[in-house]
Amino acid sequence: MTDQSQEFTFVSLDHVNVTTPEELEEEVVTWYRECLGLEQLEKPGGTSESGAWFRAGDHEVHIAIDEHNPPRVAHFGIVVDNYEGVIEQLRGANCHIEQAREIPGRHRFFTRDPAGNRIEIISFDSGQQR
Repeated sequence: MTDQSQEFTFVSLDHVNVTTPEELEEEVVTWYRECLGLEQLEKPGGTSESGAWFRAGDHEVHIAIDEHNPPRVAHFGIVVDNYEGVIEQLRGANCHIEQAREIPGRHRFFTRDPAGNRIEIISFDSGQQR
């Protein structure tokens, strides 16, 4: 391998992409909009007509059609400002709450969307957030 490295800096995470089988597309899109309360965005031209895009703070979550099941432990994390409120909302929607190992300075748990994609919900203790 030749060394042709250029200096660069990662600026930001733009989005994460999760997948769903075609038959669960509507249920998964509704779940992100209604259970997580994410704002659904209009997809730009040049993208697939299927799936959906959502705003998650300064970033985006993209839903794409793929018949392959998601891996068991792959996930993305969402930081929230009302940890108990999210738990209450998800339990009210009959979503599974999976406990996570303790990490000092943060409260966290996992849930899954209707296609099985794993999402970590995180709330940092005061002064602990990055």
